[in-house]
Amino acid sequence: MVRHIHHKVMTDGLRNVEAVLLQPEDPGVPADADLVFICDVLHHVPDRVAWLGKVVKEMKAGATLVLIEFKEGNLPEGPPESMKISRAQLVELATKAGLTLEADRPDLLPYQTFLVFRKP
Repeated sequence: MVRHIHHKVMTDGLRNVEAVLLQPEDPGVPADADLVFICDVLHHVPDRVAWLGKVVKEMKAGATLVLIEFKEGNLPEGPPESMKISRAQLVELATKAGLTLEADRPDLLPYQTFLVFRKP
């Protein structure tokens, strides 16, 4: 997926998108990032509190975090139920890390929760 995004960015001549493969223990958010997009990653992270805390610490003030994770329930796609994170847990993790919920788009994706947070 990182290669696909990189190719799309290069093909379309975009200059404000950087696709990066990160190490599991360090999210490596660039200091000048205005937007951090995390899609279907958090359910793979063993220490979600620490990892998301690093994400928020590395984000600049005013930056946005888009967090997407699979919804709970029997869905035709996604991880096993035991790996899924509820919407309430996602909001709790993000707010404890210092973010403020800005938007919730429950109908945007059929199988995923789409939440937008901001770092004050």
